[in-house]
Amino acid sequence: MRPFAIVVQNLIRVLFLVLLVLGFMFWSGHALNLVQWHMHLGELLVAALWLLAVVALVKRVAPVLSIVALLWGLLVVFFGMRMPVLMPGPAHEAIRLIHLLIGVVAIGLAEVIGARVKRSSAATG
Repeated sequence: MRPFAIVVQNLIRVLFLVLLVLGFMFWSGHALNLVQWHMHLGELLVAALWLLAVVALVKRVAPVLSIVALLWGLLVVFFGMRMPVLMPGPAHEAIRLIHLLIGVVAIGLAEVIGARVKRSSAATG
């Protein structure tokens, strides 16, 4: 499972980078026509996070973190889908910052879980 975890973790990294660049473009008022792509890529990132969490659960590595990642993925999707409703309000910038922080935590979870899966696979040979 180590090669699979490496591929999924690297996919998450690439998706995060693309999402981050798109997000900052939106923040600066550019490329707003790509918001739908941003949303779909975010959904793909969450699916990859869930996949990594399930791999960790199957391997019995970091079960608590895996469950947190599964739940956090729900938060990412829920908050991301609510963005169009939340953005026009008075807390516009705070909502953007919270959105960014939620994404960063998702990546952090993926990094920790991925490292533990890879370490566990290497230890068991």
